[in-house]
Amino acid sequence: MKTITTHEELQQGIQRSHESTFVIFKHSTRCPVSSSANEEMKHVVDVFEPKGISFGLIYVVENRDVSLACADQLGIKHESPQVLVLKDGQVVWHDSHYRIRYDNIEQVLTTTP
Repeated sequence: MKTITTHEELQQGIQRSHESTFVIFKHSTRCPVSSSANEEMKHVVDVFEPKGISFGLIYVVENRDVSLACADQLGIKHESPQVLVLKDGQVVWHDSHYRIRYDNIEQVLTTTP
């Protein structure tokens, strides 16, 4: 999972979604719920990255401007932790907090063309 720290890297990830599915995980290092979601995401990445799905990680405290730009540009209210699945530059699925579980994300990633 590549860490996204700049607006340019965010744009590159969104552009990448035109070629294949791109997943953004917004993570707070100060939140125990986010810590649990991070463990779930590590499993997702281990399974789906080898299948050609790209992942980006935004640390919401350290890179607040990028996190807020992501919300503004994609039209999805900021939450943390949060997962956004992009295809063709658009969010096709998103969820947050305790709903960030391997089984939920697996279902989305296996049914997204």
